[in-house]
Amino acid sequence: MKLKDWLKTNRSFFNDSDLRFLIKNVFNLNYSEVLGSDVYIDLQNLQYLDEIKELCINGLPLAYIFGKEEFFGLEFRVDRNTLIPRPETELIAERAIEIIRKNNLKSVLDLGCGSGNIAISVKKEVSSDVAVFASDVSFYATEVTRDNAESNQVDISIVNADLLEGFKINSFDLIISNPPYVESDHIKGSLLFEPKVALDGGIDGLDVISKILEEAHHYIKDKGYLIIEVGYQHKQAADKLIESKACFYKLEEWIKDYSDIFRGFILSVIGDR
Repeated sequence: MKLKDWLKTNRSFFNDSDLRFLIKNVFNLNYSEVLGSDVYIDLQNLQYLDEIKELCINGLPLAYIFGKEEFFGLEFRVDRNTLIPRPETELIAERAIEIIRKNNLKSVLDLGCGSGNIAISVKKEVSSDVAVFASDVSFYATEVTRDNAESNQVDISIVNADLLEGFKINSFDLIISNPPYVESDHIKGSLLFEPKVALDGGIDGLDVISKILEEAHHYIKDKGYLIIEVGYQHKQAADKLIESKACFYKLEEWIKDYSDIFRGFILSVIGDR
């Protein structure tokens, strides 16, 4: 059977990005190469593809099937102890890198690091004298981060902690976080395979974000920054939260994705607070 025929028959079970990921990881080919060629599938690979399809139909994400995901041009090991990195989070990492460079920041924390994708991507792009920390409440997640730091050849400090517990005040120039922000009753489908602790933001999705805003200014140096990713529907509620902390933070920017959807915000910490 030709691979392009299998794809034609089964494409309804996958979105385009999953099909590209599948072809790359099983056949080490680009999707466009397959469509214009006569690559044949042997019986073993045909059976493997059908097994993968069955797992996907049952909701298991491809990243967990292959045990890896790409983020910011790098490869990260993932398992069911870590959230799967999403493309929209690349925009958060990108803005963090720009802020670090522009303001010559020297100490950065990825709060709730999961697989370490933000911390490692940032460390790869900034000056070697920038100290990057990654923390997570899950010990298993920090072990995955440790593996990913080693495989991507970066030197970061990894801490197992519940949010900011265990850190000293005024420790960081920048804190970045992709916190749990999914509403509790929206955790369904393929999300059930991902760690609940990395997803569940409470009834309105803002429990952890609210806690970070309550505490982070103590741990960020004067005129430092806080960047938080939020859900696509959270701007209005997040604006109210930010306004309630106006004595600690100044809103610098809302980050939009390529569909013009608000996906995160950047705050500066007010000096002499």
